[in-house]
Amino acid sequence: MSETSGPDGAFAIGNDEQYRPVQAVGDQRVPVSGPEGAALLACHAARPLGDFYWGPVVVVVHGALRDSDRYLASAQHAARLAGSDALIVAPQFLADPDRAAGLPEGVLYWEIEGWKGGYPALGPAALSSFAAMDNLLAHVAPAPGHDPDVVVFGNSAGGQFVNRYAAVGRGPSALGSRGLRVRFVVSNPSTYLYFDRDRPVPVPDGAHVNDWRYGFDGAPGYVDADARRSLERYLGRDVTIVLGALDNDGGSLLLEVSPAAMAQGANRFDRGVRYDQHVRALARAAGLPARHRLIQLAGVGHTAGDVLAAAAVREIVFG
Repeated sequence: MSETSGPDGAFAIGNDEQYRPVQAVGDQRVPVSGPEGAALLACHAARPLGDFYWGPVVVVVHGALRDSDRYLASAQHAARLAGSDALIVAPQFLADPDRAAGLPEGVLYWEIEGWKGGYPALGPAALSSFAAMDNLLAHVAPAPGHDPDVVVFGNSAGGQFVNRYAAVGRGPSALGSRGLRVRFVVSNPSTYLYFDRDRPVPVPDGAHVNDWRYGFDGAPGYVDADARRSLERYLGRDVTIVLGALDNDGGSLLLEVSPAAMAQGANRFDRGVRYDQHVRALARAAGLPARHRLIQLAGVGHTAGDVLAAAAVREIVFG
């Protein structure tokens, strides 16, 4: 990985905040397996995950603080507003600092930045966080017949995860082969995965602007396609980008400020608008359809609960 392995204010504002151990570890487990071994993904969920569920299913991915319990609570509140009985699952991508509080046996944990980009876990098996999501989707997949059957929502660092997973994830195609539709909702991420080497903002040191997570250089082993093929896959999926119009502070907590991040724009709102333009321009140049949606929420900032509670987001997440 090219990202910092410890708190670094040159990487993100207030970066030490995400190095604090979590307050609560998810009380449910989803088995994850692959060529690298087998382990467990911690989760919070609205109901037990052991039984088959007829659907629909909403997966909510936490931000940098890994507070999946709070994300579950926010999603449950939004579901009540929408009158939805969807199964809500909040996976928890634990990190190395969380071991200080003691992790349950067999539970996966990653580097602080590793889980956001599909890197292998530090233990107990070197499983990609994207492979963990593949396994989770297979585990909770409902019966087909909903529109969509599964929604994967992520805010902030969770939005980063969902943006990249929508481009390179394998699980959605596996569900598609079973007649299940998957929708991705990418909310307020700090950075995005670009599909070429051009960036909208010149930076003094652009040597690493196309490193993985920002581009495709040095992608982890999970990634099985180049930028062009991944763009085609991304455009073929049901993706909505949601931006809080007030999430425009260049000094916002945990906003990434490395050269690779600043090359994408000044703040989260600016970066989201520019990324939408990037994807649409590449689609036009390639003669590919671009059916993705961009939603700008007036009066809403960065908080996941406010985003999920917004009427326009409730409609696409809970129907």
